[in-house]
Amino acid sequence: MNDDMIEQMSENIHYERGYNKGFAEAQEALSKKFEKIVQQETQKAYEKGLREGANQKNNKPCVCGFWGDSKQK
Repeated sequence: MNDDMIEQMSENIHYERGYNKGFAEAQEALSKKFEKIVQQETQKAYEKGLREGANQKNNKPCVCGFWGDSKQK
């Protein structure tokens, strides 16, 4: 092997390692952003459902604070 060939192989290895590291970091950053978005949307949906449940007509809260009849069977 000559020096030129060794240098090309070395450059290729360093490029691949850098590319793979950058790609992994980008995946991790996107994963964290996606997780944050999912958490926010989950919280919004929960709060929306809670408000809609509280605003139902003929809503009779029971003693425990949840909706429904307070009578026990």
